[in-house]
Amino acid sequence: MEQVIAHILAELKKVDDPPDGSSPEVVLRVGPLAVHSEAATRQAYEILVLGTPLARFRLNLTIEPVTLTCGKCSYQGALPEGAVDPHDLSPLVECPRCGAVSPVQGGRGVSGIELRWE
Repeated sequence: MEQVIAHILAELKKVDDPPDGSSPEVVLRVGPLAVHSEAATRQAYEILVLGTPLARFRLNLTIEPVTLTCGKCSYQGALPEGAVDPHDLSPLVECPRCGAVSPVQGGRGVSGIELRWE
């Protein structure tokens, strides 16, 4: 999370004259395998932005699902929370349609960061 905040602060420095009176927010999309929990991620954000220009920015956090694309039956879909062990570096799961074992996609890292003024 420290690297994410450092990146956002660097991007914020590039913004010329943010709108006055606006409600600023950071839109952050991360995979569930990259965070301990949504609550822990929010808490880390709140602590790390203290004393920075981001302290006034609301966090709009989305935990994006891990997905599966089955190589056998072409099933595509999100996996339920907890279906993948976050400690497994190359997670494999059974396809809910045909039972074939396939690797999962996504779930690790940050998939998007955006600064907004509303």
